[in-house]
Amino acid sequence: IGRDISGNKWVRIECDREEVAMDDLTALVSFKRDARGYLVIVNPNAPEKPGVRFLEEIVDLLVDGCPAGEAGKKALQGFRDLMAKPPGAPLEEHKLVGLFGELEVLETVLTLPQGKLEHWTGWERDHCDFRLPGLVVEVKSTLSADYRRVQIHGLGQLADPEDGSELILALRRLERSPEGRSVPELAEAIIKLGASRFELFNNLADVGCFEQHFAEYEERKFVSQEIALRRIDEAHPRLTPEILAEVNRSQIDRVNYELDLNDERDSDLDMTINDLLADHLQAGSAS
Repeated sequence: IGRDISGNKWVRIECDREEVAMDDLTALVSFKRDARGYLVIVNPNAPEKPGVRFLEEIVDLLVDGCPAGEAGKKALQGFRDLMAKPPGAPLEEHKLVGLFGELEVLETVLTLPQGKLEHWTGWERDHCDFRLPGLVVEVKSTLSADYRRVQIHGLGQLADPEDGSELILALRRLERSPEGRSVPELAEAIIKLGASRFELFNNLADVGCFEQHFAEYEERKFVSQEIALRRIDEAHPRLTPEILAEVNRSQIDRVNYELDLNDERDSDLDMTINDLLADHLQAGSAS
């Protein structure tokens, strides 16, 4: 990996030149075959951080066993997708807090055998944030001391999963702290656990979290102070489409409501989020 006198960043990949998958359809990136394999070159007009991340992704793919001749083209697809998404305004704090809570759970998922980045579905604007074998998890994070009062968005968020999976609501209370971690730090920790850099960053972009705003996010650090897990079933207070089946909702665009669980502490599960995730991942691998 290097940079030439013109400012072009490049990575050289040694392999059979006949096995190189070329892709010169992006103005900011070019491929060049030579006797030792090929170079992937990033134009100096490319944004600095995404350009460096692109080259790092090539190296990560090679380390993970991707065929050498295909690594550049595969990484370029992720780079192309990421650059096609224009960054909007930085996330508002409540959204950043919610994302932080999800990423901490994702970090836990990836520390476990069989844990994968694909288990995080919140970025798809799915009804729930995580889907594991036999388990759906909705994560609710807040800076409020009254963390047992949570906002539920829509009738589908706490509805029974269609595949019969267990539904768990994870309540997380965060605090601002200079000793804590930021969303960018969490993202790097997740990548070190084996997640694809570009896949993660593309997912983050889909929820409005772009690397262009990371410098601002790095100043906002949080620690998790309390965690409670709730099993959501027919006995748990909630609103679902079935409960309101007889209500004419033709002119109701959305139903958001607040759950106050302060008097329901006895219903908390007597287990950690780590144990819950581990049990379902182990059961999924056994089946």
